[in-house]
Amino acid sequence: MGVMSIREFNANTSKAIARAEAGEVIEITRNGKSVAELRPKRNNRLDDPEWRAAYERMVARMKTGIPGLRGPATYEERTGR
Repeated sequence: MGVMSIREFNANTSKAIARAEAGEVIEITRNGKSVAELRPKRNNRLDDPEWRAAYERMVARMKTGIPGLRGPATYEERTGR
């Protein structure tokens, strides 16, 4: 992880973006305190195995319902209609 002050970032924005494109995470600071991070953009969160696993767990829980209750909530129960 690289560190840049805001002044340095303003003067070298193109270089900072090139570093992020190369995969580096850059911490941007003001008066020595971290205020932002510049990082490479992920292509697609569906390609992230950790996100995909969490998504699959959520879908499974929605299908099975809350433990101790009679099963998944009906449309009427979810919407109050």
